[in-house]
Order: sequence, then structure tokens, then C-alpha cells
Amino acid sequence: MSWTAQDVGLVIRQTVRAFLRHRLLFVLTVLGVLVAGGAVMMTLKPRYTATATVVVSGRAQQDPLAPNGQQQNQAPPDDSLVQTEAAMIHSRDVAAAVLAQLPPPAAAPHVGLRDRLCHMGLGFLCHAAQPVDPAVQRARDEDAFLNNLTITPEAHTQILDINVVDGDAARAAALADAVVTNYQRLALARQTADINRVAAWLDSRTAELRQRWMDAVEKANAFDTAHGLTNTSEGSTSSPLIERQIADTAANLSQAQGRLAAAQARADALRDAASRGDARAAVALSQEPILVSTANALMQLQSTRQEEAATYGPQHPRLRALDQQIAVTRASLAAETQAALNSIREDQISARAEVDRLNENLDLLRQKAGGQSAPQAEYRTLDQEAQSARTVYETFLEHAKEVVDRAALLQPPISLVSHASAPDVPSFPNRRKIGMGLVAVALAAGAGIVLLRDYFTAGFTEIERLRAAVPLPLMAVIPKVRARTEQGVRRHVLDHPYSRATEAVRSLVMQLSMRVHDGGQPLCLAITSAGPEEGKSTLALWMATIARRGGQKVLVIDADHRRGMLDQYLTDVTTGRPSLGMSDLVTTGARVEEVIRTDPDTGFDYIPAGRTMEHAFSPVEIRRLRAMLVELKRTYELIIIDCPPLLGLSDALVHANMADQVIFVCRWKSTAQRAVMACLERLEASGAPLAGVVATMVEDNAMDVMGYSYGNRDIKILSRFDEK
Repeated sequence: MSWTAQDVGLVIRQTVRAFLRHRLLFVLTVLGVLVAGGAVMMTLKPRYTATATVVVSGRAQQDPLAPNGQQQNQAPPDDSLVQTEAAMIHSRDVAAAVLAQLPPPAAAPHVGLRDRLCHMGLGFLCHAAQPVDPAVQRARDEDAFLNNLTITPEAHTQILDINVVDGDAARAAALADAVVTNYQRLALARQTADINRVAAWLDSRTAELRQRWMDAVEKANAFDTAHGLTNTSEGSTSSPLIERQIADTAANLSQAQGRLAAAQARADALRDAASRGDARAAVALSQEPILVSTANALMQLQSTRQEEAATYGPQHPRLRALDQQIAVTRASLAAETQAALNSIREDQISARAEVDRLNENLDLLRQKAGGQSAPQAEYRTLDQEAQSARTVYETFLEHAKEVVDRAALLQPPISLVSHASAPDVPSFPNRRKIGMGLVAVALAAGAGIVLLRDYFTAGFTEIERLRAAVPLPLMAVIPKVRARTEQGVRRHVLDHPYSRATEAVRSLVMQLSMRVHDGGQPLCLAITSAGPEEGKSTLALWMATIARRGGQKVLVIDADHRRGMLDQYLTDVTTGRPSLGMSDLVTTGARVEEVIRTDPDTGFDYIPAGRTMEHAFSPVEIRRLRAMLVELKRTYELIIIDCPPLLGLSDALVHANMADQVIFVCRWKSTAQRAVMACLERLEASGAPLAGVVATMVEDNAMDVMGYSYGNRDIKILSRFDEK
């Protein structure tokens, strides 16, 4: 999919309008994140980082048993050795030694609300004294110190930076230096202990190893003499030759046993097929061409007989001839089967004889190998033990003389390059970086909340999306009216004759007049929506008000007998007038003159909803309603039917079918797209003449251009013109 500049511009405009629609949510989210993050940042305690620098000398991993020449000529330390030293410095032993030298300061007691109430005399709120195990407390202190200790190797060098973080700058520097000195002391003590332990062990083991060597040699010689072995020299091949012969004979035996089993299975299967008279099995099992041909001929004759029997009946002469041929063929098949079994039996006898011969050969080879292999193997083991004992003895004897003189040459594995100094500026928190990150997070959170809120909005949020989704013309876009009361909303077109909402309604009335009023014919208009509270009743009142001010005779019919709104909008409920309305005209046959009322403010007539109907429209009531509308068209130029919502009720389909034009009202950001499409499909299926869609309660930033809006100066000029 290729994006054009126009598409990119449209996406940018829609995104900007989404931010304008939810600007309050964006601002509140950003402020909330900033306030919460700022409060958290202010509670952070300052932490100081002190750094001591050391160099790895490469003597940390000396082998006490290695010769002196190798110890003195070791290669320079590599990256793995530096990493190992860093891990050893970051250990519990070093932490325990440092904390023993510089114990942690006592923590200030935490005084909370519960502690204050306890001191005020409420003893039941006092904390129970819990003794702390010193070992557990030391482990906690060591863990806390190791969390604040960082060993950082510098790339391609043997330099280590020892960083210690603490709330006090001077203590952080002292801890960093203490880590270096204590690790050097522990490393020297560990190396000395290792060498002393190795020397003592070498002294105690030298005599034992010599005696072990001599005993092994004597034992091997005695065993050789006792068994009179002739193949004890290195390179003897008699025993491996016997082993190879045994392996080859065992493999041949397995193959012969497989051939014997296969011949037996083939004979059993062929014998079973012959006993059952199964010609198909004989064809599948046998490898004899004559037997296969005879079995195929028998199956063909049997198939032919079944077809002839089905055609001519079981007593036909042709069937007797076929039975004789089948009997002859079956006898031939039995003879061939017996011949095949005799051939298979010969294969069985040959395979069984080969198996017996191979078993005898295998037993002889095993007896011959058993007489020589075990003593030879045992002698080789004894000789190898003697050689190994000699090698170990010589090595121990050599190193026992060298290890004793090595303790005086020990050096610590690391050397101090620079001491740690007390830092002047805390390393944490970096308020500038945290503040910049907090601002970025707040903006991202605000943008994410706005985009999610706009994405999960149930209804339409863009005019372009509404036009693309609904296959009807968008006749008007009614902006949202800011009014505190319902009466103020109803009188908006009277009190604000030049507002955007009034101009949009005036344009809608003009479009309908140009469409239908050819020749001055009256217009019956039905207004419906998907759900309640979408602005259809308000739109009906506004259209009636504007059309009446234009000199037309207008009648508004409230067809929502379950939730009628016009009566409470246009009349005073305290007048005590009877609640007759549209439903009474249809069901009881009441006269129109009894239910028509006039709005004193605007001058148009209206019919309230009337009493609730508990049944669907009957054919008689539908004819009565149609005749009533025809009669009313003789008196009024514009009849507006305020229909009930389509999702909850089906009465709107009847009224829409009888109207000249139908307007579907879609509330901005409220009516779901699926609901709109479902309602339009129902209207089209009922044959309603759909004129178009009207979007109500649209925000000012929902589209690029919504029409001209008069300013205060323009309204004053227009008002003076109207007065003149």
C-alpha cells in the first residue's frame, strides 16, 4: 500500500483533531504523571559514589603443583582472569571483612502513626518486640553492602574500578579503600594456606605412593607368572581377532534366523489361505508364477459366475459349466499351493541347518575367547596401575621439593592504583535526567491515553470515516450546543438564530424543501435513530421551529409511545390536559382535533405520543395510520414524525415506510458503526425512502470546516437589520 501526501496529511489532521477532542484528558494525564513522578523524585535520598582503581597482577590463579618455571613465566592476565578477579572481589568474605572494619551506622528508628498512638497510651497498638538473630542481621548487612558495590572492568585492560555507593560521601570513599585492602589480605592468606596445605599433603603422600608403586609391580609380575600368559606384550592381536570372529558369527546367525522366521511365516500364511480357499491371499503371499496365475483364474471365474447368476438366475445351464470350471481350477490351485509349500519347506530346512551350524561355531569361539581374554585383560589392568603409580610418585616427589620455597614469593592478585576520594556531588538522583525522562514519559502516557481513548470510542469520531462507512449522503452536521437546561437546548434556534447549529438545521430544511417540494406538495418526514438520547427529538423540534418561522404550516408527531418527549418539552404537565396522542388515534379511533396541540413559543402544532401500546400494529391500525397521514397532508405543508429508536423497537419501520423521506440521526462518538449499519439495513429492507444521515452533537474539532460562525459584531448587525 503506497501512501500519498494527501493520505499522510489526512492522518496528521485526524491525529491533531483527536488530541483536540481529548485535550483535557491529555493535560490531566500529563499533569498526573508529572505530579506523581515529581513527588516520588523528591522523596529519593541522595547517594554518593566513590571509586578506587586497581590493576590485576595475574597471580591470583597460581597452581601450587605447577613447576617454578611455569609459575614465573606466566602469560599476562586476559579478560577472563580480570572478570574472575572482579567476581571474587564482589564476594561475601570481602563484605564481611569490610563491615567488620567499618560497621554500618545505626538506622534511625521509624516512628509511624501506630508508634505515636502507642506512646500516647494505647498499648494494644504497640509493636511486639521481636529479637533479631545476629547471623541473620549480618547476612542482611552483607547483602545490602554487595548491592551497593560494583566492580567495573575497563575494556581491553587489566584495570578494575571499585565503586561503592553510600549515603555519606566520606564513608563511601573509606568503604572503597577498605574493599581493596581487605581483598588483598584475604587473597594472601588464602594463597599461603593453599601452599601450606599442599606441602603437608605432599609429604604425607610421597611414601604411600612409592609403596603403592612397588606393590603394583610385584602384583603384576606374580599374576603373569601364575597364569603363564603369552599375549601380555603390547600390540597383541589374538584376543581382538577372536572378538571380531565372534561378532561376525553372531551377525550371520541373526540373518539366518531372520530367513528361517520369514519362511515359516510365509508357509503358515499360505497354508491358512489354502484352508480358507482365499485366492486373493494366495496371490499376495506366493511368489510362484503358476500359483498366482491359477489363483487369478479362479477369482475371475468366481466373479463371472456371480454376474451370470445375477443375470440369468441360479439354475441356468451356463452356471453349471462355470461351476465345473471353478471346481477344476480350485483343484489345480490346491495342487500348486502344495507345491509352493514344499518349496518353502525346503527353504526352512536349509535355514534351520545354517542356524544350527552357526550356533555351534559361536559356542566354540566363546569357549576359546573365555580361556584367554580374562587373564590378559586383568594383567593389562595391573600393569597400567603400576605405571600410573610410578608417574604420580615421581611428580609428587619433584613438587614436594619446590612447594616449600614458594611461600616467600607470594604477592596479592591486585595492586592499588589510586585511592578513592569523597565525591562532592551525589550520583543519585540525577534530577535533571530524571526530570527530562519524566517529561518524556508523561507526554508519551498522555498521547497513549488519548489515542487509546479515541481508538476505543464506540461511535464515529471523524466526518471522513462516517462518509466512508455509511452509503448515504451526509445531509447535515449539527454541532454540540452548550446549554444548561433542556429548555435552553429546545430554544437554541430561537435564542441563537445565527449559530452553527441553527445554520446546519436551516440548511437541512432547505435541502428537503428542494428535494420534495416540487409543485408545492406537502412533505411527510420521519426522523429515527439507533438508540435513545441521540438528538432526534431535538432535531425534530428545531426543524419544525425553523420551518414555521419560514411561514410553513408544520405538524410534529411524537410516535414513541413508550418514551414520549414532546409533551414534556412543549407543554406544562400541571395543566391537567388529557394524555391523548398518536397511539390513541391509531388504536381507539380518536379524532385528530382532540389530540393536536400548539406550541405557544414557536406556533407549530404537535401530537404527543399518547398511551403505551402493548401490541404490534395490526393491518387495520396501519391502514388507519396511513389514511390519517393522507388527511393531515391536506392541512400541513410539513409533517415531522419523531420515531422511536430502531434497536429497541420496531414501530419506526412502520412510520418510516409511510413517510416521504426518512432521516437517520447518528450521535457523534456515541452510536456504534455496527448499530448504524444494522439499522440502515432494516430500513432498506422495510422499503423506507432514506434521504440521508444527520450527525448530531458534533464537536467543533471533528472536521476541518463546519460552516461559517458569526461573531458578536455580526450578530448585532443582523439583529438590528431584523428589527428594521
